[in-house]
Amino acid sequence: MSNMNKAVVIGAGIAGLITARMLSDYYKEVYIVERDELSTTPANRQGTPQSFHPHRVLPRGHMILERYFPGYTNDLLDHGAHPSDAEEMMLVNQFGTLVVRPPSGSASSSRALLEWVLRRRVQNIHHVHFLTNTEVTGLMSSKDQQTIIGVYTKERNQNKQEGMLTADMVIDAAGRTSKVIKWLNLLGHTVPDQEVLKVSLGYSTQYYKIPPQAEKHWKSVISDAHPAKGIGTGTLMRIEDNIAGTLLFSAGGEHYPSTKPNEYKEELKNLGTSKIFEIVGNLEPFQGPRGYRTSESIRQHFEQIENWPSGLLVLGDSFCTFDPIYGQGMTVAAMEAETIANCLEEQRSNPQPYFERHVLHRMQETIEPAWWLSSTADLRWKGVEYIGATPLKGVTFAQKYIDLFTKKATELATNGDSRFYLMQFLMNSLVLPPSKFFNEKILTMILNDNGSPEEKQLRTELGVQDPQLFQQRIEEIIPSFDAAFDERLKDVLMAFEQ
Repeated sequence: MSNMNKAVVIGAGIAGLITARMLSDYYKEVYIVERDELSTTPANRQGTPQSFHPHRVLPRGHMILERYFPGYTNDLLDHGAHPSDAEEMMLVNQFGTLVVRPPSGSASSSRALLEWVLRRRVQNIHHVHFLTNTEVTGLMSSKDQQTIIGVYTKERNQNKQEGMLTADMVIDAAGRTSKVIKWLNLLGHTVPDQEVLKVSLGYSTQYYKIPPQAEKHWKSVISDAHPAKGIGTGTLMRIEDNIAGTLLFSAGGEHYPSTKPNEYKEELKNLGTSKIFEIVGNLEPFQGPRGYRTSESIRQHFEQIENWPSGLLVLGDSFCTFDPIYGQGMTVAAMEAETIANCLEEQRSNPQPYFERHVLHRMQETIEPAWWLSSTADLRWKGVEYIGATPLKGVTFAQKYIDLFTKKATELATNGDSRFYLMQFLMNSLVLPPSKFFNEKILTMILNDNGSPEEKQLRTELGVQDPQLFQQRIEEIIPSFDAAFDERLKDVLMAFEQ
């Protein structure tokens, strides 16, 4: 790692931009190769078909973005984004309704605006260069194929001029269109079996203008899914410039939200609350509904390739794809980029062999809680199936634990005590380690529900009655995730525990 002259990032999406910004601290030259032409104004790109739909950055991702793009939220607000903490949000689940105020310092915007704001920041870094309307067609390697030394490119215009771009490090952040598996096979590598969640999910989005007279009726709403009853998720959220979007989601493949305006409107009635339908009645539809479908969430295990080539890394959706409804994708990509930065720092002071494979192992540890949490949630849906070398640990117990916890948190928050709700929010936001959520202290508190069905189901799954055995039993059932904890979150967790 002593000669860190040039790095190449494949893809100029959110993951690629964060990665390029991070690499600019370590490499003399950074090149971003992007197959699309990049607009000078916020716009959805052809290479990201999901960009039409609502996106969000979880608090953990927001912390990382603020580190690499200080004040980026102010840029969003300056270009029409809405301050998330400016108004209350209604949360509806099977146990009740509560009203909360989102974290301060965050903004609600479209993916197109967020990407444009970050891209402008990266474009202002003098040693970061963009090659647009250019496709990466393959990896350049050393004669023994053990080191990646650059990429082959082809312009996506009439000339289709081919070229080569040498590099000391290539990072594939091309997302779901990545060709890295094909390229590895061409280099003689056998890619290990993937973990696959056959989720068969679908969501549909409709956009509306919020007229001035509708402001008094306005409220952002999230209506959680109730898979046991076949009820999907519904959201109503602002983005920017007085535009709001509704989203309908379901998984399992039995029913996909409609993209026909009249049917979509009817489906808004069948959520866990009628509030979204009522508010939408005061808005002006202008775009959509439009759908997005995907059959699988996939987690690669490139770290298992013993002779993984030096000079190559993979992150974002090229590494692991998530169910978009939980908003993890952009945040996990930021966490992966931060993991690479941590490893580069360590390598500077204490160089070790097989750097890239070590990074891939560290990235797997980083994403483990997000993959487990989203898979555990999706496996509630009939028809969703997990396929992997070993079964996911603790899924059924976690589902019943979360049900009882959510019931308690909703009851307490309705009565003015939001501590439980905040704990669950921080875990789902990838800030709070699961060990702070799944432990004997919390378990003892929630197992006091007067014999409710949720408590009975959890006690059956737990299998022990003695509270002194609770922690031991939890550690047997739930993965530890200890390696995923970031020491920089200590101050946040200390403030929460106080």
